[in-house]
Amino acid sequence: MTKSPARHARGRHARPPSEFTVRVHSLIASMSGSRRRRLTAAGALTATAAVLTAALLALPGSSGPAPRAAVAARTGAAPSPHERVAAAGDPDEITDAVPYFETKDPGKKVVKHVTDVRRSGSFVRVYTDLGESDENSDPAIDLCKWTTQFLKDGGDDEPRVFVHGKSDDNGSVVLANKQSDKDDCGVSDTP
Repeated sequence: MTKSPARHARGRHARPPSEFTVRVHSLIASMSGSRRRRLTAAGALTATAAVLTAALLALPGSSGPAPRAAVAARTGAAPSPHERVAAAGDPDEITDAVPYFETKDPGKKVVKHVTDVRRSGSFVRVYTDLGESDENSDPAIDLCKWTTQFLKDGGDDEPRVFVHGKSDDNGSVVLANKQSDKDDCGVSDTP
């Protein structure tokens, strides 16, 4: 009789964990870490509770104040940029990454190539307008290193980064990546 693999075994082609699972594991890991991380997690939980309370008070029939966006709509004033992003934002998009890159690259020689930064499971993907021939180029390696540092500064103990470029026939090719702590962001040559 043959044995089937363990139920939770992850093979080479296994799907990455869901974003929710990644966040739960990250939250649990952060609570067992330093005091600063525990305080950050507690603050995040408190903020979440406050947002949920405000949302419940804003439901029709509640006696709480109306949300600012609704008041702005009634008075004709435009909502703040943060309210627009929250209303129409993509939860996988990392909007504060490009401003971080700009601090590393004030002349915007590298940052000008970035088209999108987003989370994909436990990975962060940086999409650029660089070509397929820019594999292991200085801009690709710099973006990989900067993203890794950005994630470490944000509390990620094991940052995983992919920098993608455009290809005419192959979608988004990988120009640089960091898949483990031992990686240096370079990718091996492909035939």
